Amino acid sequence: MHLPFLARYGYHHDELYFLDCGHHLSFGYVDQSPIVPWIARLADFLFGQSLFGLRIFAVLAGAAAVFITGLLVQRLGGRKFAVFAACFSMLIAPNFIRSSIMLCIPVFEPIIWVSCAYFVVRIIQENNLRLWIWIGVLIGIGLMIKHSTLLLIFGLGIGILLTPLRNHLRTRWPYLAGAIALCIFLPNILWQIANDWPTVEFLRNLNRHTMSRISIFQFVLGQILYLNPVTAPIWIGGLVFFFSKAGKPYRIFGWVYISLFVLLMLIKSKIYYLAPAYPAVLAGGGTALEQFIIRKNWPRLKPVIAGTMILALILFAPILLPITSIDAMDRYCKVLSFGSFENVYEITGDLHGQFGWKERVEAVAKVYHTLSPTECDSTLIFGSWYGPTGAINYFGGEYGLPKAVSGHMTYYLWGFPQKPITTVIVADAPIEKLKTMFDDVIIASQTTLKNVNPWEQQFYVAICRKPKVGLHELWPKLKNW
Repeated sequence: MHLPFLARYGYHHDELYFLDCGHHLSFGYVDQSPIVPWIARLADFLFGQSLFGLRIFAVLAGAAAVFITGLLVQRLGGRKFAVFAACFSMLIAPNFIRSSIMLCIPVFEPIIWVSCAYFVVRIIQENNLRLWIWIGVLIGIGLMIKHSTLLLIFGLGIGILLTPLRNHLRTRWPYLAGAIALCIFLPNILWQIANDWPTVEFLRNLNRHTMSRISIFQFVLGQILYLNPVTAPIWIGGLVFFFSKAGKPYRIFGWVYISLFVLLMLIKSKIYYLAPAYPAVLAGGGTALEQFIIRKNWPRLKPVIAGTMILALILFAPILLPITSIDAMDRYCKVLSFGSFENVYEITGDLHGQFGWKERVEAVAKVYHTLSPTECDSTLIFGSWYGPTGAINYFGGEYGLPKAVSGHMTYYLWGFPQKPITTVIVADAPIEKLKTMFDDVIIASQTTLKNVNPWEQQFYVAICRKPKVGLHELWPKLKNW
């Protein structure tokens, strides 16, 4: 489904940031764990400047999550229709299908979570406590993908305490699993210590400025919308199944979901943070649905359900995948929502974020090359945030640009060149703020970008000279986490 559309638009700003981070190999970054930047570096090494090559890893990750969900269904006792119901639910869920269209961190989380669920089921069925070791390995890798794997640890902990699996705590295997996970995650912890825990500061700021805006109603409604309303009966049925007599051996998955749902709702997290918990719940729902059809002897219900899900995929595909032009997608969103979304960028914003990056770099290059060769030697290019900075560093070689620096996220830790600097070219920064830092500020370029989000349409490039204080003294004030 994804392959024909992988390179239809352009690079996303997160992908450009991952690529830049990947060229600064490290065991940690301010706002993320290291594995996804490592994957970006690998893609760049294998395929060069190839959008298809970069994103194929996301497609493979999404496909793997769907496949392992099917294996989990079979372990729970489901047959063909149960596998279809659970796996196809993932294919029509915006949360999963949209994340697989570009290299991003959330696309790798479901693999870790559903694989852990698969091994938990095997532990329950086979009473093979040695399999806890594999859960430890997966959690360790998960933490190196995204720190929110701590949520999985929390959910599993609650589930273990509330089910007969708590008896396993009397053995050494869960603790050995924890030790393995800690060993895998240790390099990132040491990096955090060495850099004064930057991710903690980032998360504190994120919670204060972003998460606090999400109401409980939005969070609850988002679970239905992000998973596609058509799939709601299946994952809700999965929860009922895990708390029923038939699903009692696997009740841990019900407690994992419930505990995380309550926690994330109370802390006002982003809506999609709960997404990795759904494959296991969908697996239970597919199994329960198939058993219900068999018990009621309603075989005709199968084609009705399958037809509804296929119709939902056809109906929603133009807003889930970049099948059409971005303008056509916006129009289709308005039609599909009966005009209820005045701001369609709430749905298509991440796709609009894939436009205009080369145009930004071209605008910076034109300004840079107006300077004399002597001034160029003492010029610094500064990006106001990681998007334009990453774009300049990735595409800038084609335009003869030096590497850009920024105070945003991990760029701040990389600092700036230790050379005499007389001129600073600033990409996409508020002009009024620049005037508080420099005595001489000139707007050298203003570009109107097409197909980007409305707040990004005007791209300014400024030339700044005569800093009010030394740049080394100014640098700590530019930190933006």
